[in-house]
Amino acid sequence: MGMPLYTFSLDVSFELMSHSSSIDRFVGEWASISRREGVQTLKQLKSIATVESTGASTRIEGSRLTNDEVKVLIFEKLKIEKLEDRDEQEVKGYFHTLDIISDAYNDIEINETSLKSLHNELLRFSDKDQWHKGNYKQHTNSVEATSPDGSKVTVFTTTSPGVETEDAMRALIEWYRSDKETPLLIKTAAFVYEFLTIHPFQDGNGRMSRLLGTLLLLKNGYEWIQYVSFEHEIEQRKSEYYKVLMECQHGRPGEDITPWVHFFLDCMTNILEKLKRKLDVQKREAQMSPREKMIFAFIDNHPGASSGVVSQKLNIPLPTVKRILTEMVTARFLLKHGAGAGTNYTTERVSKLKSDVAQTLTRENPVKEFVLKNRYEQISIKKIVLTPEFEWQRPNDWFHVLIQQAAELKVSCFSSKGRTMTLNYSLPAFVTPYHYQPVFTLNNPIQIPDLFWDPNDNEFPLRVELKIGSNHGDLKFGVILVYDAFLDTEG
Repeated sequence: MGMPLYTFSLDVSFELMSHSSSIDRFVGEWASISRREGVQTLKQLKSIATVESTGASTRIEGSRLTNDEVKVLIFEKLKIEKLEDRDEQEVKGYFHTLDIISDAYNDIEINETSLKSLHNELLRFSDKDQWHKGNYKQHTNSVEATSPDGSKVTVFTTTSPGVETEDAMRALIEWYRSDKETPLLIKTAAFVYEFLTIHPFQDGNGRMSRLLGTLLLLKNGYEWIQYVSFEHEIEQRKSEYYKVLMECQHGRPGEDITPWVHFFLDCMTNILEKLKRKLDVQKREAQMSPREKMIFAFIDNHPGASSGVVSQKLNIPLPTVKRILTEMVTARFLLKHGAGAGTNYTTERVSKLKSDVAQTLTRENPVKEFVLKNRYEQISIKKIVLTPEFEWQRPNDWFHVLIQQAAELKVSCFSSKGRTMTLNYSLPAFVTPYHYQPVFTLNNPIQIPDLFWDPNDNEFPLRVELKIGSNHGDLKFGVILVYDAFLDTEG
């Protein structure tokens, strides 16, 4: 059923409302969960989520700092008054603004003054942005894609600067404040979409949109959002994110934003499930007895320890140690290796790593299949090398062919219980202004099966299929996938 929503249209289907309701139900559960988990657990989760959110949101816009580098920067270097590196300046600004929102979201009004103030804080440490921070744009800032030869292609045209931007922002905020009928999640998704389309500031609009998404969710009662990273989910699905935005915006004005709302809710569902899994791990660890915690800590520091060594070093009777170890293996706190006198224990599965494995996919052999036998095996695709099967002189020659062919990598995962998940990666989407050869190192490797779901033990073995193809005839490229393979030593 179609319905008007602000200046858009939206297909309010049963699927969409069911999706929204399932997320809303967790809001009612969160109060009891947060009380159960306690301050220390939530503080730890929030710290991890903050690092992930800051790193992901700035990388989406071109930063090259890893999460480990972000962690060092925001927790160890933030007292430095002057940061020379642009990436560091943007990380500090994002962390600073996210911290403000987290502390004071109830007091931040949704109005133009607040949005400009947050933009000012976001760019506070960025040398190149001092001239425009905290003010609406003065120049056109159409969203453009840059091909390897430096030429620009307009993805979509944003609202013109000056009166048009001012009127558009005023109307958006007025609608948001006055609309009392649209469900809060859908209303938030629509606000973020329109903000991105207006692109009201000269720079920093992408980062601002994600900060505003967090702010609106927190103000509307979705307090759990600060303990998991929405930004990381967007980063993992960056190609899909831009594709859905462009699909909707090409119908402007009066466009149907149903695909965007579905995408937004799907991201919410995925991070909600990730949070539940994190809480489950925390819950199981909290259930350990003092003696179990002692044994766990010892084995964590002495992987491969036997029951006899644990008994001797901790001065616990051997029969008691053996009983506790059996219970902890059953509860999956510990992992058991070997048999008889050679039995030993670790807190993590010991896996062997095959690094930089190269697999070539061609028109004649476009598919690669492999099997993951258990939850301790995984594949991490970290580089994609294209081999044009035609003569070319400039990067633009192969880049245009890549776009015309709509080349893609399809990654599918099939469980033994019949569950199937597939993700499509547009190969042109991996192109950035920094790449002048058809070789793309992924900032965020494609992790299999983690990217799809956290399989249950009874869903193994998993069959994984990698397939290259084109929506427009035979693909004129060979593709080399470079990946790391983590294989179970006991398999």
